[in-house]
Amino acid sequence: MSETSIAKTVYWQPLHDMLDPARSKTQTLAGFDQEFVDLADYILRITHRIWEQKNIGACYDYYAKFCPVHTLGGYADSVDVVVQNTLKTIAAFPDRSLIGEDVIFREEGNEVYYSSHRITSIMTNKGPSEFGAPTGKTGRVTTIADCMCKDNKIFYEWLMRDNSFLIAQLGISLDDAAAFQASSPLSHTFTQWINEEYSRTAANQASLGEDLSEQDKPWGNFAKSWAENLFNKRMFNQLSDFYKPNAAVQWPGGRQATGNAAISGMLIKWLASCPDANMVVDHVCVTHYEQNRVHVAVRWGVAGHYNATDAKYVQFNQQPHYILGASHFEIEDGRIAREWTVFDEVAALANLMRKLPNEAEA
Repeated sequence: MSETSIAKTVYWQPLHDMLDPARSKTQTLAGFDQEFVDLADYILRITHRIWEQKNIGACYDYYAKFCPVHTLGGYADSVDVVVQNTLKTIAAFPDRSLIGEDVIFREEGNEVYYSSHRITSIMTNKGPSEFGAPTGKTGRVTTIADCMCKDNKIFYEWLMRDNSFLIAQLGISLDDAAAFQASSPLSHTFTQWINEEYSRTAANQASLGEDLSEQDKPWGNFAKSWAENLFNKRMFNQLSDFYKPNAAVQWPGGRQATGNAAISGMLIKWLASCPDANMVVDHVCVTHYEQNRVHVAVRWGVAGHYNATDAKYVQFNQQPHYILGASHFEIEDGRIAREWTVFDEVAALANLMRKLPNEAEA
């Protein structure tokens, strides 16, 4: 049995149990503080310290001095900027709470660890935010943060947040939120990154390494087949090969679907907005549990050309379109029982307004 196979389920565990785990150390975690029993414990505890306890300066303890952070809406690469962005977010949402739903993780080799952390946040918009002026309303949002960690520090991160669902609860329209974001300047590094990611993804060049363990390889193949057969080949007659008959799926913007007919309808409608889309799987990690149950985290990208399904967006038709996304699967008896997929529809629309990606510059 691998070290990760005896990890504790995170989903809706009492907070005091997660922050003071009774179980003994289940991972070696070379270079990490002895207090952490495994990578899930590390991710949950440092998140609690930074966000719940408002110990923002702890970012200096747990982030490398140089730490690229990629989102669909911007880029940061220093711990100082991570601290500044955290401070701005808490100022905009001072009561923000973070409920850890799952941490799916694996060891990458060379004492590098990879975690995919799914979070539900409940927060009230009391100050100016990345979406505009404060509304005083409370919203809930799902986030997936993929982090690479070594020697007790996060040194690389991809951050995906369901901002379209959040702004709907805050009373802000998608158009207004996207236009507000599009008015903000972007770094050259971000522009270069999104152009390169678009070109790589459109060319079907995944960055996924073939270093999964023998135990995990079948689930890496499962994730790649999910992307290839459903999203790239549009073979929705094969949906039942991937989903249980009563599977429940959550997608951005508050989309919910239960059962194969509803899931296929939702995915087809989404693909209609980018009908030549190509999806690549860039990373997979797996946590094993008992009773033929595994949790699989998949980070992916989609590239294609936008096709408006709403008449007010026809001005963006045929513009290059790139999505950075992540999915968490709870798999039972070989098929998905529950899925959470997260990407930022606000940033995606803002990038269309900015005319990014730019194929000519890729």
